[in-house]
Amino acid sequence: GFEVIVKNANNDSKLQIEQVNDMIASGIDVLVIVPHDSEEAAACVSAAKKAGIPVVSYDRLVRNANVDVYVSFDNVKVGIVAAESLVKAVPQGEYIILNGAENDNNCKMFNEGFMTVLNRPENKDKIKVVAETWVEDWRRELAFEFVSEVLKEKGESIKGIIAGNDSLAWGAIDAISVARLTGKIKVVGRDADLAACQRIVEGTQVSTVYKPIKKLVEETLNCCKILLEGKKISDQNVINDGTYDIPYVMIDVILVNRDNIDETVIKDGFHLKEDVYRGLKDQGGY
Repeated sequence: GFEVIVKNANNDSKLQIEQVNDMIASGIDVLVIVPHDSEEAAACVSAAKKAGIPVVSYDRLVRNANVDVYVSFDNVKVGIVAAESLVKAVPQGEYIILNGAENDNNCKMFNEGFMTVLNRPENKDKIKVVAETWVEDWRRELAFEFVSEVLKEKGESIKGIIAGNDSLAWGAIDAISVARLTGKIKVVGRDADLAACQRIVEGTQVSTVYKPIKKLVEETLNCCKILLEGKKISDQNVINDGTYDIPYVMIDVILVNRDNIDETVIKDGFHLKEDVYRGLKDQGGY
């Protein structure tokens, strides 16, 4: 029952603000926004609110803006389960952390999860983070360059890499391959991208974190209906956006590894089994 207008700002905050103003002028009833920059997008929220339009912050939080609701995954848990998976695979040694874009609030939440695990007493003395970066606009080539430089200096002393998403994990794995260290450094990612799922079954990536997008969309549509009825969103979870406490519709996440890939992303229809196992099939192993 919704007419949906979709605009993509292609990592350009100024363009995103222009697009939102155009949408407001066209008479939209509710704004669902994935902020490119968690701070700058507050201008989009402010413009919508002045026009009496409710705002849903979708997947990423707009900071200091008092949106009507934040619908996303349990992003701290994303970081926790990813780090736990790597620690299980490599319980001691030197790690690299590839955080995503610094202007994406989710990355700070993922990092909080990573550090929750790495700072546990049983891990603190065994694991050392020797290199860490924030990758601008999640660019895979920057992850590749960063890991390549670290490996030139550290080589086989690096045992594990936590990547903020599967694209960054891909960049890291390519750098490991170029350094001829394939199989010697374990990598974890997030998003359950098809390429990552293929790497998991082939053994070059330990795990990914699956975020059921369908559930995110369903919860967002439900929030839109409530807001269009003029009601407030009441949820037991809240998140502070830096200034305001915001209702937080929090969706659970699932760690995916070689043991449960069939029962998770494939069973849900997120990816087809023949696509995930294509590489093994080509090698005669499927």
